[in-house]
Amino acid sequence: MKNRGYIWMVMLMLLSLGSCNSFLDIKPEGELIQDEQFKDVQGYRDAMYGIYASMAQGELFGMMMNWGLVDVLAQQFGDEYGLFADASEGWTASKYAYIKYASVYNYKDQRMEKQIESIWTKLYECISYVNNVIVNVDHEALNKDPDLKLIKGEAYAVRAFLHFEVMRLFCDNYRTNPEAGGIPYAYTFDLSNKKVYTLAQCYDNVLADLNVATRNLAGDGDIYNDFAEDSYHKKRYSHCNLYAAWAIKARVFYTKGDLDSAAYYADKVVASPEVGLTERQNFDHVKRYGKHTELLWGVFTNKMYTDYKELFLNNAVTLNASQRTDIKALYEVAQFTADSKDLRYTSFFQDKGYDGHLFIRLLNSTEMASNKPTLYFRGSCLVRLPEMYYILAEVNYSKDKEKALDYLNAVRGSRGLADIEVSLVDSRDKFMKEMTRERMREFYGEGQMFGFYKCHNLGFRDFQDKVDIVPSKDIFVLPWPKSEQEYGVTNQ
Repeated sequence: MKNRGYIWMVMLMLLSLGSCNSFLDIKPEGELIQDEQFKDVQGYRDAMYGIYASMAQGELFGMMMNWGLVDVLAQQFGDEYGLFADASEGWTASKYAYIKYASVYNYKDQRMEKQIESIWTKLYECISYVNNVIVNVDHEALNKDPDLKLIKGEAYAVRAFLHFEVMRLFCDNYRTNPEAGGIPYAYTFDLSNKKVYTLAQCYDNVLADLNVATRNLAGDGDIYNDFAEDSYHKKRYSHCNLYAAWAIKARVFYTKGDLDSAAYYADKVVASPEVGLTERQNFDHVKRYGKHTELLWGVFTNKMYTDYKELFLNNAVTLNASQRTDIKALYEVAQFTADSKDLRYTSFFQDKGYDGHLFIRLLNSTEMASNKPTLYFRGSCLVRLPEMYYILAEVNYSKDKEKALDYLNAVRGSRGLADIEVSLVDSRDKFMKEMTRERMREFYGEGQMFGFYKCHNLGFRDFQDKVDIVPSKDIFVLPWPKSEQEYGVTNQ
């Protein structure tokens, strides 16, 4: 990564905002006051709050890394009517102009180049903040305060998670090309060029960081502790806790193709008494970020609703980002019965008849019209429990079909659906088609499907159900920002 002088200002400005005090502060001569920031455990807590707040920005997990851009790449959304951009509008087009070009994988368009560079830069900024915590906490006597060990575990887990997110977008598929180039893996808090590792080495680095994380988080037994005296312990679902670290390990091993290891960590999560799938009558409580037993980790923000409203909650459907035209087929609406009805369809979408659907999973029109829409739309989910059930279902299929379907049907049942019979998925191909559709139904708006298609090198239909998207490196690997390439830093 090249030495961008302006990053100093960006790094100092971002974390001086909000309610997390001053994660980074400066003396008049511009030096970081490291000793003052990390003089006590509260400074470390504030630093982690600042990191999570930075991750929750719209450029990252507050929009772009889920429903804002990555779901467009997975054809979950699109710009069917050319509403947000027109070629004749040029650079003055709407701030959502990139949607039109993202849906056709035109990564060379200037709007897309801008979004790609923003994601890359923001991810590495957050990694820098994490490294600032790590380089300091690694020199602490952890027995001074039990929270120091907790924070060290969080920081290592977050560093692994953020690098893995860069890899999922900007690197080739490990399963098909394990010798591919990787990314810069940053271990220091400075502006020096970072070593570019191979993709295999990057996976090793991520897993090594997660090993450090889980060792230090071993005593982190709570996700929802209403009796904790302080907020740092009360809302562990807003921190990268032990269960989240296990789940991230499962996701990394799954993406890599090490399915037995993926199942091992997925099972550790599923078996925990701290978590559990909801009952179908309570599904509306778990469909988004908040305190519930399916959320393993998410980031809080109260600033997402404006973009969400502009994209999805206009009165006329034709003024919104377009949903898939096959929504009813995806959720098998025609097969609904009194005893089997997919609650995700009715909770995620508002059927507008001939005009299509509004996406209301994260906020609906009534909630938006209230005085405090942030009461409903409080953050983004990064890791949720159903993903662990899907991993266990897939891994078990070749060993025990009944057991595999037990995991799948557990999620289906909590969503209001009847069990799927073995006869309907009596081959691996049929089973994987069903798993793909199940993930599409579950993760709508969460930015997970693009990585899934890439991991399996799968083709898929465009959001208008007109074109087959043929899997290729040109689609699945986003180009590095030109600002990086100009300095000769690439993953080739």
